[in-house]
Amino acid sequence: MKNELKLTHEKTAFTRVRLFYCIAGFVTLFGGIAVYAFFRNHDMVLFRFVPKPAFLDALFIPVKNGATAGSALLFNLPDGLWFFSGALFIRALWLTSAKWRAIYFGIFAVFALALEIGQLSATAPGTFDWLDLLFMGIGAFVESLIFNLFIKRRVV
Repeated sequence: MKNELKLTHEKTAFTRVRLFYCIAGFVTLFGGIAVYAFFRNHDMVLFRFVPKPAFLDALFIPVKNGATAGSALLFNLPDGLWFFSGALFIRALWLTSAKWRAIYFGIFAVFALALEIGQLSATAPGTFDWLDLLFMGIGAFVESLIFNLFIKRRVV
């Protein structure tokens, strides 16, 4: 009976952590999309494949792009948020399997880096920027920091 109670508690804890990671992943994913929707000229790669909804033009808020910090927030933050959300989703899916998590995160990171580096030769749409790589690295670092400081001690 005691072992069953312990297993039930562990399963509940894992479920809560996975739910937290999925919600945080969706929030950061939509945060990156929101930067494009509200502050950029809707130049998302997505709109090369699907038609742009008409209501997006009403949401656009033009921002003067003079400061370096503002430029980084407008142009590099979305990549960092998207990479962060991918890391969160991968952690949620393979929370207890470090081996598979490392494999799938490696595949994800190589794919994301290939897309970014492909922009150098116009193989991939967009413009290459070293700050995109920095923001992606910051996203990965923050995810591992959250896991190691707050989650690993309590659950794994």
